[in-house]
Order: sequence, then structure tokens, then C-alpha cells
Amino acid sequence: MILGELFKNLSYTVVMGSLEQTVNNIAYDSRSAASGMVFVCLPGAVTDGHLYAAGAYKNGARMFVCEYFPKSLSEYSDITVVTVTDTRYALAQMSVRFFDSPAKRLKVIGITGTKGKTSISFMLKSIFETAGKKAGIIGSTGVYYGDTVFKLPNTTPESYELQKIFYDMAEAGMEYAVLEATSQGFFMHRTDGVVFDVALFTNFSPDHVSNIEHPDVEHYLKSKKKIFNQCDFCFINGDADDFEQITDGISCEWGTFGFTPKSDYYADDVTLSLNGKAMSVEFICHTPQWSHPARVNIPGAFSASNAMAAVCAADRLGIDRQAIIKGLAGAVVKGRMELVEVPAPYTVMIDFAHNALSVRSLMETAKQYNPQRIICIFGLEGNRAKIRRYDSGEIIGRFADLTILANASPRTENPADIISDIIVGLERSGGEYLVIPDRSEAIRYALDHARSGDLILLVGKGNVLYEEVNGQNIYFNEREVVADYFRERQSAISS
Repeated sequence: MILGELFKNLSYTVVMGSLEQTVNNIAYDSRSAASGMVFVCLPGAVTDGHLYAAGAYKNGARMFVCEYFPKSLSEYSDITVVTVTDTRYALAQMSVRFFDSPAKRLKVIGITGTKGKTSISFMLKSIFETAGKKAGIIGSTGVYYGDTVFKLPNTTPESYELQKIFYDMAEAGMEYAVLEATSQGFFMHRTDGVVFDVALFTNFSPDHVSNIEHPDVEHYLKSKKKIFNQCDFCFINGDADDFEQITDGISCEWGTFGFTPKSDYYADDVTLSLNGKAMSVEFICHTPQWSHPARVNIPGAFSASNAMAAVCAADRLGIDRQAIIKGLAGAVVKGRMELVEVPAPYTVMIDFAHNALSVRSLMETAKQYNPQRIICIFGLEGNRAKIRRYDSGEIIGRFADLTILANASPRTENPADIISDIIVGLERSGGEYLVIPDRSEAIRYALDHARSGDLILLVGKGNVLYEEVNGQNIYFNEREVVADYFRERQSAISS
């Protein structure tokens, strides 16, 4: 592709060089830059890609897209430099053109909201596959399509990565793609150029407000509402606390889902079911055309709300009732109220809850199943808003009989500072707690002290299989820690 073709529909200035050059790829990380690539300098919360332009040059790049001319390139004359107002916006538009609008080859469902995105994604994938369709997921637990599975550094990947994934999905014969579309994804232009065939807005609560995320709640909501400008039709949770704010000024056709007949799609007669250690929720699913009993094997009444979000998207896309009901029953969501089988008279569950809204939903659901005690191993990621630590700690302190505070991907923060922030909330509610920073040891302590009928909740990591510490991803799998514990115990008994 000729460089100039990537700039169609973009305003730009050629500072030096020529657009009549062949581009074989796009890079935004100087370490991956090479000959024939155009390097796009992205500003970030921690560093600025313009500072790495010379590094990209040394790796072979000779074409650069910048917001200003990098001083480090001033000594080079064999380069092309193009300036634009916003390189993140430019990267998105360039990537769409480079991969020839791959999302148009798929039916794309975009899901935004503070919580529920991952569960709904896996429900939809199960429904589509039950209907005989090929479907993929892009989200917080990674990318899944066909036999391909890999993790992502962000729930909604950078625009270049997103367009490449859409391209690869289409080339692999996928028909549907489900995207967890985060507020950061919209704010940072990662989803620009994508038109969702159906969008879902699950809920909204104050979160992701910090000096490296959103400056305030209003900005957070405004970012999420960008989905209305990128879809043909959007379904919104009619029971959302901020429903009026969410729908104010909406720019697309829309409908609703929820728990009452005021919504276009709704669930009623919701029943929590406990069969041995298996937790599920049963309900009557109502659409404008039909009603039918339904079940999802994911605990909690809110799972019925998530299920209805999946139902209205699938129904809108023409999936039949039988596939929808059967697909819901077969949906499995790793790291979301995931039960871990253990040879013991108590229950172990893994959940990703990492903000006040999701923590409250998890704890309220846990209480509804009437465990003898709730023992919660809890930690939160670093480089995130402090308020979520205070609020989440306070909520857990109200519900858990014992909270064991442990690390969970501190990133570049001091792990002790994160735990101290959570303790602020715990002490507001008077909750009993211990601090065991090593998460493996914390889990083992909980298993050592569990009694019959207890529920042990491993909260904050979900299906994230690593600890992120100072830029290093260190493998860590909570399921394996639990399995190793019982294997070692059985070995000790046998010997």
C-alpha cells in the first residue's frame, strides 16, 4: 500500500519527505518498528511515543506520523514526517484503511458498561455457536476464535491491534465478533472506524476516575456514550440507576432490557438455584415475539440481566429461540463467579470483581446462597483510582466474615500502599481482616481454615493468569494454587 492512501479522510501536513512510498505495516511501538513500516508516535499517560522516534529509525523505520516534529529526528534527511492533530485518531483511521475495513466482513456486537461485559460476551458466543455460527470474542479475558486464544494488555486493544484481530477473524471464517468496548477504548480512539451492528449498554457507576484514566465521572460517562455514535441499534439496561443520564441526547435507534415489562426484553420469576455446589439462576425470558423458561449456570440475579442483554442482541441479529435458550444454558465464563471443584465440604469461587459495583453484586449474590461463612481473598490492581479501593474494601467488610488482603498485580505501585487503601474501607465497615501479601499463601491459609458450608471467594483476578509487577508479567493461576493445595494434602495423607 502507498503511504498516501492511509491518509484519506485525514487532515495532515507533510513536513518532509514524500507520501509516494510503499508501506508494508504500521508500528506504534519503536521496538517492533522495521524497514517499510510507518511509525505512529502515540502520547500516553506514562510516556510519549515521540520520545522513541529515533529508536524506531534505528530499527529501520523511515516514515513517521507525529503530533509535532520529534527533535530526535532532526539529524536525519532520509525520512518522511507527517503531522496530524491527534495521532491516536490517525492510527485508528490508518489501521482501518490498511486492513481494508475488516469489521465490515463481520457482524460486530459492541458491549459497554461498568460491569457485565465479559459475561455477556461469552453468553453471546455460546448462543452463536449453538446456532451453528462461528464467533469470536475480544475482551478482558483475551481473544477467542476458533482454536486461537491469546491475552491482551487492554480489554479494548489499541486500534491497530483491534483492526488486525478483526481481519484475522474474518480470514478464519468468523461470522460474528463480540467486543468489550471500554470507556478508555472510546476515549483513546481505539474503536474509531468500527460501526457496531448491535450495541449493548449494561450499566454505569462511578469508576475509572484517576489521573491516568478519566478526570471525572462526567468524562467517564461521556466516553461510554460514544457507543451511540458508532452503532446501528443499541439496547440499554432499563433498570440502570443512571438510565436518564445514559439516554439523554442519544443519537441512535435504541431499545431496552431489564426485569420489568416496561423493558422491550425482560426477565421475571427469577430463581436462584443451588444443586449440590452448582449455582445457577433460572427465569422466564420475554421478548417482543416469545416467552420461554431459561437458565444460566452463572450465579446471581444480575446474571439474568446479563442474559437478557445477550438475548436482545442475538434476537436482533436473527438467531432463533431454541439456539438462544440452549446457548444461555451452555455458557461458561472463566473468572466470573467460576466454581472451582474441590474435594472438600465447602465451596471455592473465583471472580474478577474489581470495583464497587461488581464487588457489591458478587457479595450480595454470595449471601443469597446462605453459606456458613464467607472468606474472601481480596486485592486490587495498581495504577487505578484509589476510590475503588476504599469503596470495595468497605463493601467486602460488610459482607465477608473474614477478608484476607493479598496482592493482585500492583503494576508500578507499592503493593503495601494498595492494601493500606483497601484497609481504609474495611475499617469503615468494621470488617475482620488479615494481611497476607503473597496471594498463594493467602489462598492456602483460607483453605486451611475453611469449615463445612463455607464459601471461599478469590476476588480481584478472575481469569488473569499473571501478576503484573514493575512491567513484568509473572505467571500466576489461582486454580493451580487450589489444585496444588489438595494434591499436597492428599500426598501427605497417603504417606
